[in-house]
Amino acid sequence: MTAPDIGTHENPAATTPGTLPPGCQWFTDPDSTLCLSPGCMACIQDPDAQCLCATLTARLDLLTEQLRDLEERQKYANVWWHALSSVVRDHLDGRAIVTETRTGR
Repeated sequence: MTAPDIGTHENPAATTPGTLPPGCQWFTDPDSTLCLSPGCMACIQDPDAQCLCATLTARLDLLTEQLRDLEERQKYANVWWHALSSVVRDHLDGRAIVTETRTGR
């Protein structure tokens, strides 16, 4: 998600004493020390975290991916819930099972 002119850990941007790259990017200072310029809270809290300051599109892509993952997990949970519910409902002692479960016995 970085532009070609933005420094990465593997290819940090060179700087001079009067320059510091904006946003999240790795850079080498004039004495060749590798440094991180955090521009978003994610990288301030964890330098290895995915940068969230690139663009609104990048943020939307990340959130869309997270939502898709959560929806897949919910679909999986729903399959198990419906299977379990139908087994209990169809069981001869289904009402007793539900009653005991609700009362915590």
